[in-house]
Amino acid sequence: MSLRVVKVSPDDPVSLAVARMLEENIGSVAVCEGERLVGIFTERDVLRLAGEGPDFAGVEVGDVMTRRLVTISPDDDVLAAAQLMSERRIRHLPIVQGENLLGIVGIREVMRTLVERLWRTQDPEARERARELLSRRGSTVSTNPEPRVAQRYPGDRWGV
Repeated sequence: MSLRVVKVSPDDPVSLAVARMLEENIGSVAVCEGERLVGIFTERDVLRLAGEGPDFAGVEVGDVMTRRLVTISPDDDVLAAAQLMSERRIRHLPIVQGENLLGIVGIREVMRTLVERLWRTQDPEARERARELLSRRGSTVSTNPEPRVAQRYPGDRWGV
């Protein structure tokens, strides 16, 4: 996982967030007040906004960011991250300790780690999590509106 995170402020214009995503070739930016993570702005947020109309002028990131965050801890492993991503149908998962953002893990990093683990150990749980992430249907999305945090499993850690 890359420890470098691209951040914007809730007061920044959406056009700045989109420009940073394009410059860095990433699918999300962390929305922070200082070091405190307050939201995430993703490609899906851009699409939702574009569906409302072509004019982004005057729209601030804080008005359209995802506020109900699903996060993991640096102690959580790849299986927990993959399970959350599959259940919640998300592709970007912030890694936080307390209120501090340490990094963001993307679905590519999770898949790469699952494949490496599967190759090394023939782990059946890694195989199942990879299948869930690759499935077009995904697993059943919980109707519970409350955010979840990852469970802790022994094994691969994010190393932050």
